[in-house]
Amino acid sequence: MPQVPESGAGHREFEAGRDLPQHRLHQAGGFSPITAAHNMSVVRFKRQWWAALDYEFTPDGFCDDETYDRLPPLPEHMFTGRFDWLTARPAGTDAHFMEPVPVPKHALHQVDRRLARSGLALPASFVTFMSSAELQRRVPSVTGNGWKMSDLAPSPVEEHGFLLRFMHDQQGCWFYYLYLAADGSCPVLGSAELFTPDADDDPEEASAFSPIDFLRSATWAAPDFEQFIYRYWIENLVCHHMIVQERPACDLPVPAQEYVKLLQTPNRPPLNVWPQPLQWLNDNPDQLKLW
Repeated sequence: MPQVPESGAGHREFEAGRDLPQHRLHQAGGFSPITAAHNMSVVRFKRQWWAALDYEFTPDGFCDDETYDRLPPLPEHMFTGRFDWLTARPAGTDAHFMEPVPVPKHALHQVDRRLARSGLALPASFVTFMSSAELQRRVPSVTGNGWKMSDLAPSPVEEHGFLLRFMHDQQGCWFYYLYLAADGSCPVLGSAELFTPDADDDPEEASAFSPIDFLRSATWAAPDFEQFIYRYWIENLVCHHMIVQERPACDLPVPAQEYVKLLQTPNRPPLNVWPQPLQWLNDNPDQLKLW
């Protein structure tokens, strides 16, 4: 179902095609103050997706906040948290699959106990996937990405919010994070910055980022973990099959064929999936002035 950001108490909901083009996007960064009713501002992350396929979104291969709506919709009825849809077979034995780095469940339970102090919890889908070597090794990656879960780090912009890094590219130039927001939502963020250093990294590397630096450099990739994994899986599957190996689309599994068909369909309805506003900042508007 299309998702439109709830605007919180005192705000009306935005309507796609009417309110969204009037957003005042921050020119220098990755977040967007959105003008809402009563001239109040709602702060959200900008959307971004690295395009494994050539969408001609932007010259550097990313779809940005303006073009994110051109991504195909996902089969949300399949997302049960068990990843029954995830299979390695369609990519073929010649695909580069990500090396599994499963996290022991007791370590994930320790993270959950820490989150519980703030009234939060890891999504069940995240626990299922990150603790399973079998699931992790079914995901192909044309860019040689890898799994590695970091320690939990506090959000630079929200009390009772946290970051958990779970994926990185081959050269350590791009990272993906589970963002455990203060309102209980758990979107996936991407950034070229390392916000959650490992024990052997320089701890000052993460603490050097101001809240504004974080908001400008972190972008919103997906509304939840399973949707992120599905889009990453299917795009890398299609990219390996059609671009790397130059095989015909008709040999792809049905979900991947449908994805490609949607990509090739002009004037399809916009995706209309938006990040939730950062509720803590909306409830504490004076904080942005302090920054």
